[in-house]
Amino acid sequence: MKRGAALALTLAAGIAGARTPVPLCVTDFPPYVSPALPDGGQLTALARRAFAAGGLGVRQLDVPWVRAYAMAGRGECLLLAVWRNEERDAQFRYSLPVAQMELGLFVRADRQAPLPHGATVAYQRGSYLPPAMAGGRYRLHALINARPGLELLQLGRVEAVFSERASFEHQLAQRPGGAWVRWQAPPLEVKPTFMALSKAHPQAQAWLALLDEEIRQSGELRN
Repeated sequence: MKRGAALALTLAAGIAGARTPVPLCVTDFPPYVSPALPDGGQLTALARRAFAAGGLGVRQLDVPWVRAYAMAGRGECLLLAVWRNEERDAQFRYSLPVAQMELGLFVRADRQAPLPHGATVAYQRGSYLPPAMAGGRYRLHALINARPGLELLQLGRVEAVFSERASFEHQLAQRPGGAWVRWQAPPLEVKPTFMALSKAHPQAQAWLALLDEEIRQSGELRN
């Protein structure tokens, strides 16, 4: 869809809706989304560009993931990064994929062999776990958030940290001397990631059309 056609679709959705700033739920998932990053992170910046091309402003709502998900389900905001499942498919409409996220393990750089059965792996409570993690191969150590995982790995209290690759590498880049940690290839799973709006939202079709056009223009984010 051309930029002009996407804009026409937005206008056709209703004058009142077109004038309303688009609410973006910005969670803490750098480098993709974060209130601490310029423009709110890569995906927030993409959404800003998409809606600016359609003549729309945005309203950034800095909220935790659980609250963001609940708000999006009620049609109160756009989710900027979400993985699909059957439950979510019943509730949301999606953009084109905005990223291919690698899920897997970070280990000490001096570890030469893959993790053995029974190794202790730290992960963030509530995270999606791929079959390789949920099948009983590892002992799982739940954390309220992923940040302490690096300290536990350094202290030897866990043997690996499960994370999305780019997000954890962003965390490492903020700290000096992170060369002692490495990504263990291959990833356990690669998850396509989407932006999402409630199916009940009156502007869903128009807003997603604008997002899809910008995603096509910014294809590097999907690699």
